[in-house]
Amino acid sequence: MATEFEIAGNRYRFNGMPAQVETRIARRLAPLIAEAVPLILKPGRQIAIRSDVDAVTIAKAALGQWGTLSDENLDYIERAALGALSRETAGQWVPVWPKGSDEPAFNDINGAVMQIATASVLGFVVKQWIDGDGAALPAEIRDVMQNLH
Repeated sequence: MATEFEIAGNRYRFNGMPAQVETRIARRLAPLIAEAVPLILKPGRQIAIRSDVDAVTIAKAALGQWGTLSDENLDYIERAALGALSRETAGQWVPVWPKGSDEPAFNDINGAVMQIATASVLGFVVKQWIDGDGAALPAEIRDVMQNLH
């Protein structure tokens, strides 16, 4: 899995995230996920994607829930996500949000960069669940998730 990406001309690397942190993030995002699930999955006993999935409706629901996250929850998610990244600087990989720091290590990280980086990390985590590390997920859930990205 490619774990390097670029934002605003800077190279970032996803270094992984402890399972307990992943779980804490998932719990904080549960209302957002719960809002999106009925828009993606067919009702019933079988796990299957709806034929009328509308990306705009899903994005609207997800963004509506994103806006209801408390500052505390959002801070946790952002710190954990950026804490799982390093940035290439002068040929070395430097932690983006060092443990114990109140702010990212780079003062050019604005809100847009932070949101893109956070979304990228969450995407890497979900991709790990689906791919090799996803063997613990039921096959039906892996199939649905693979069809969504």
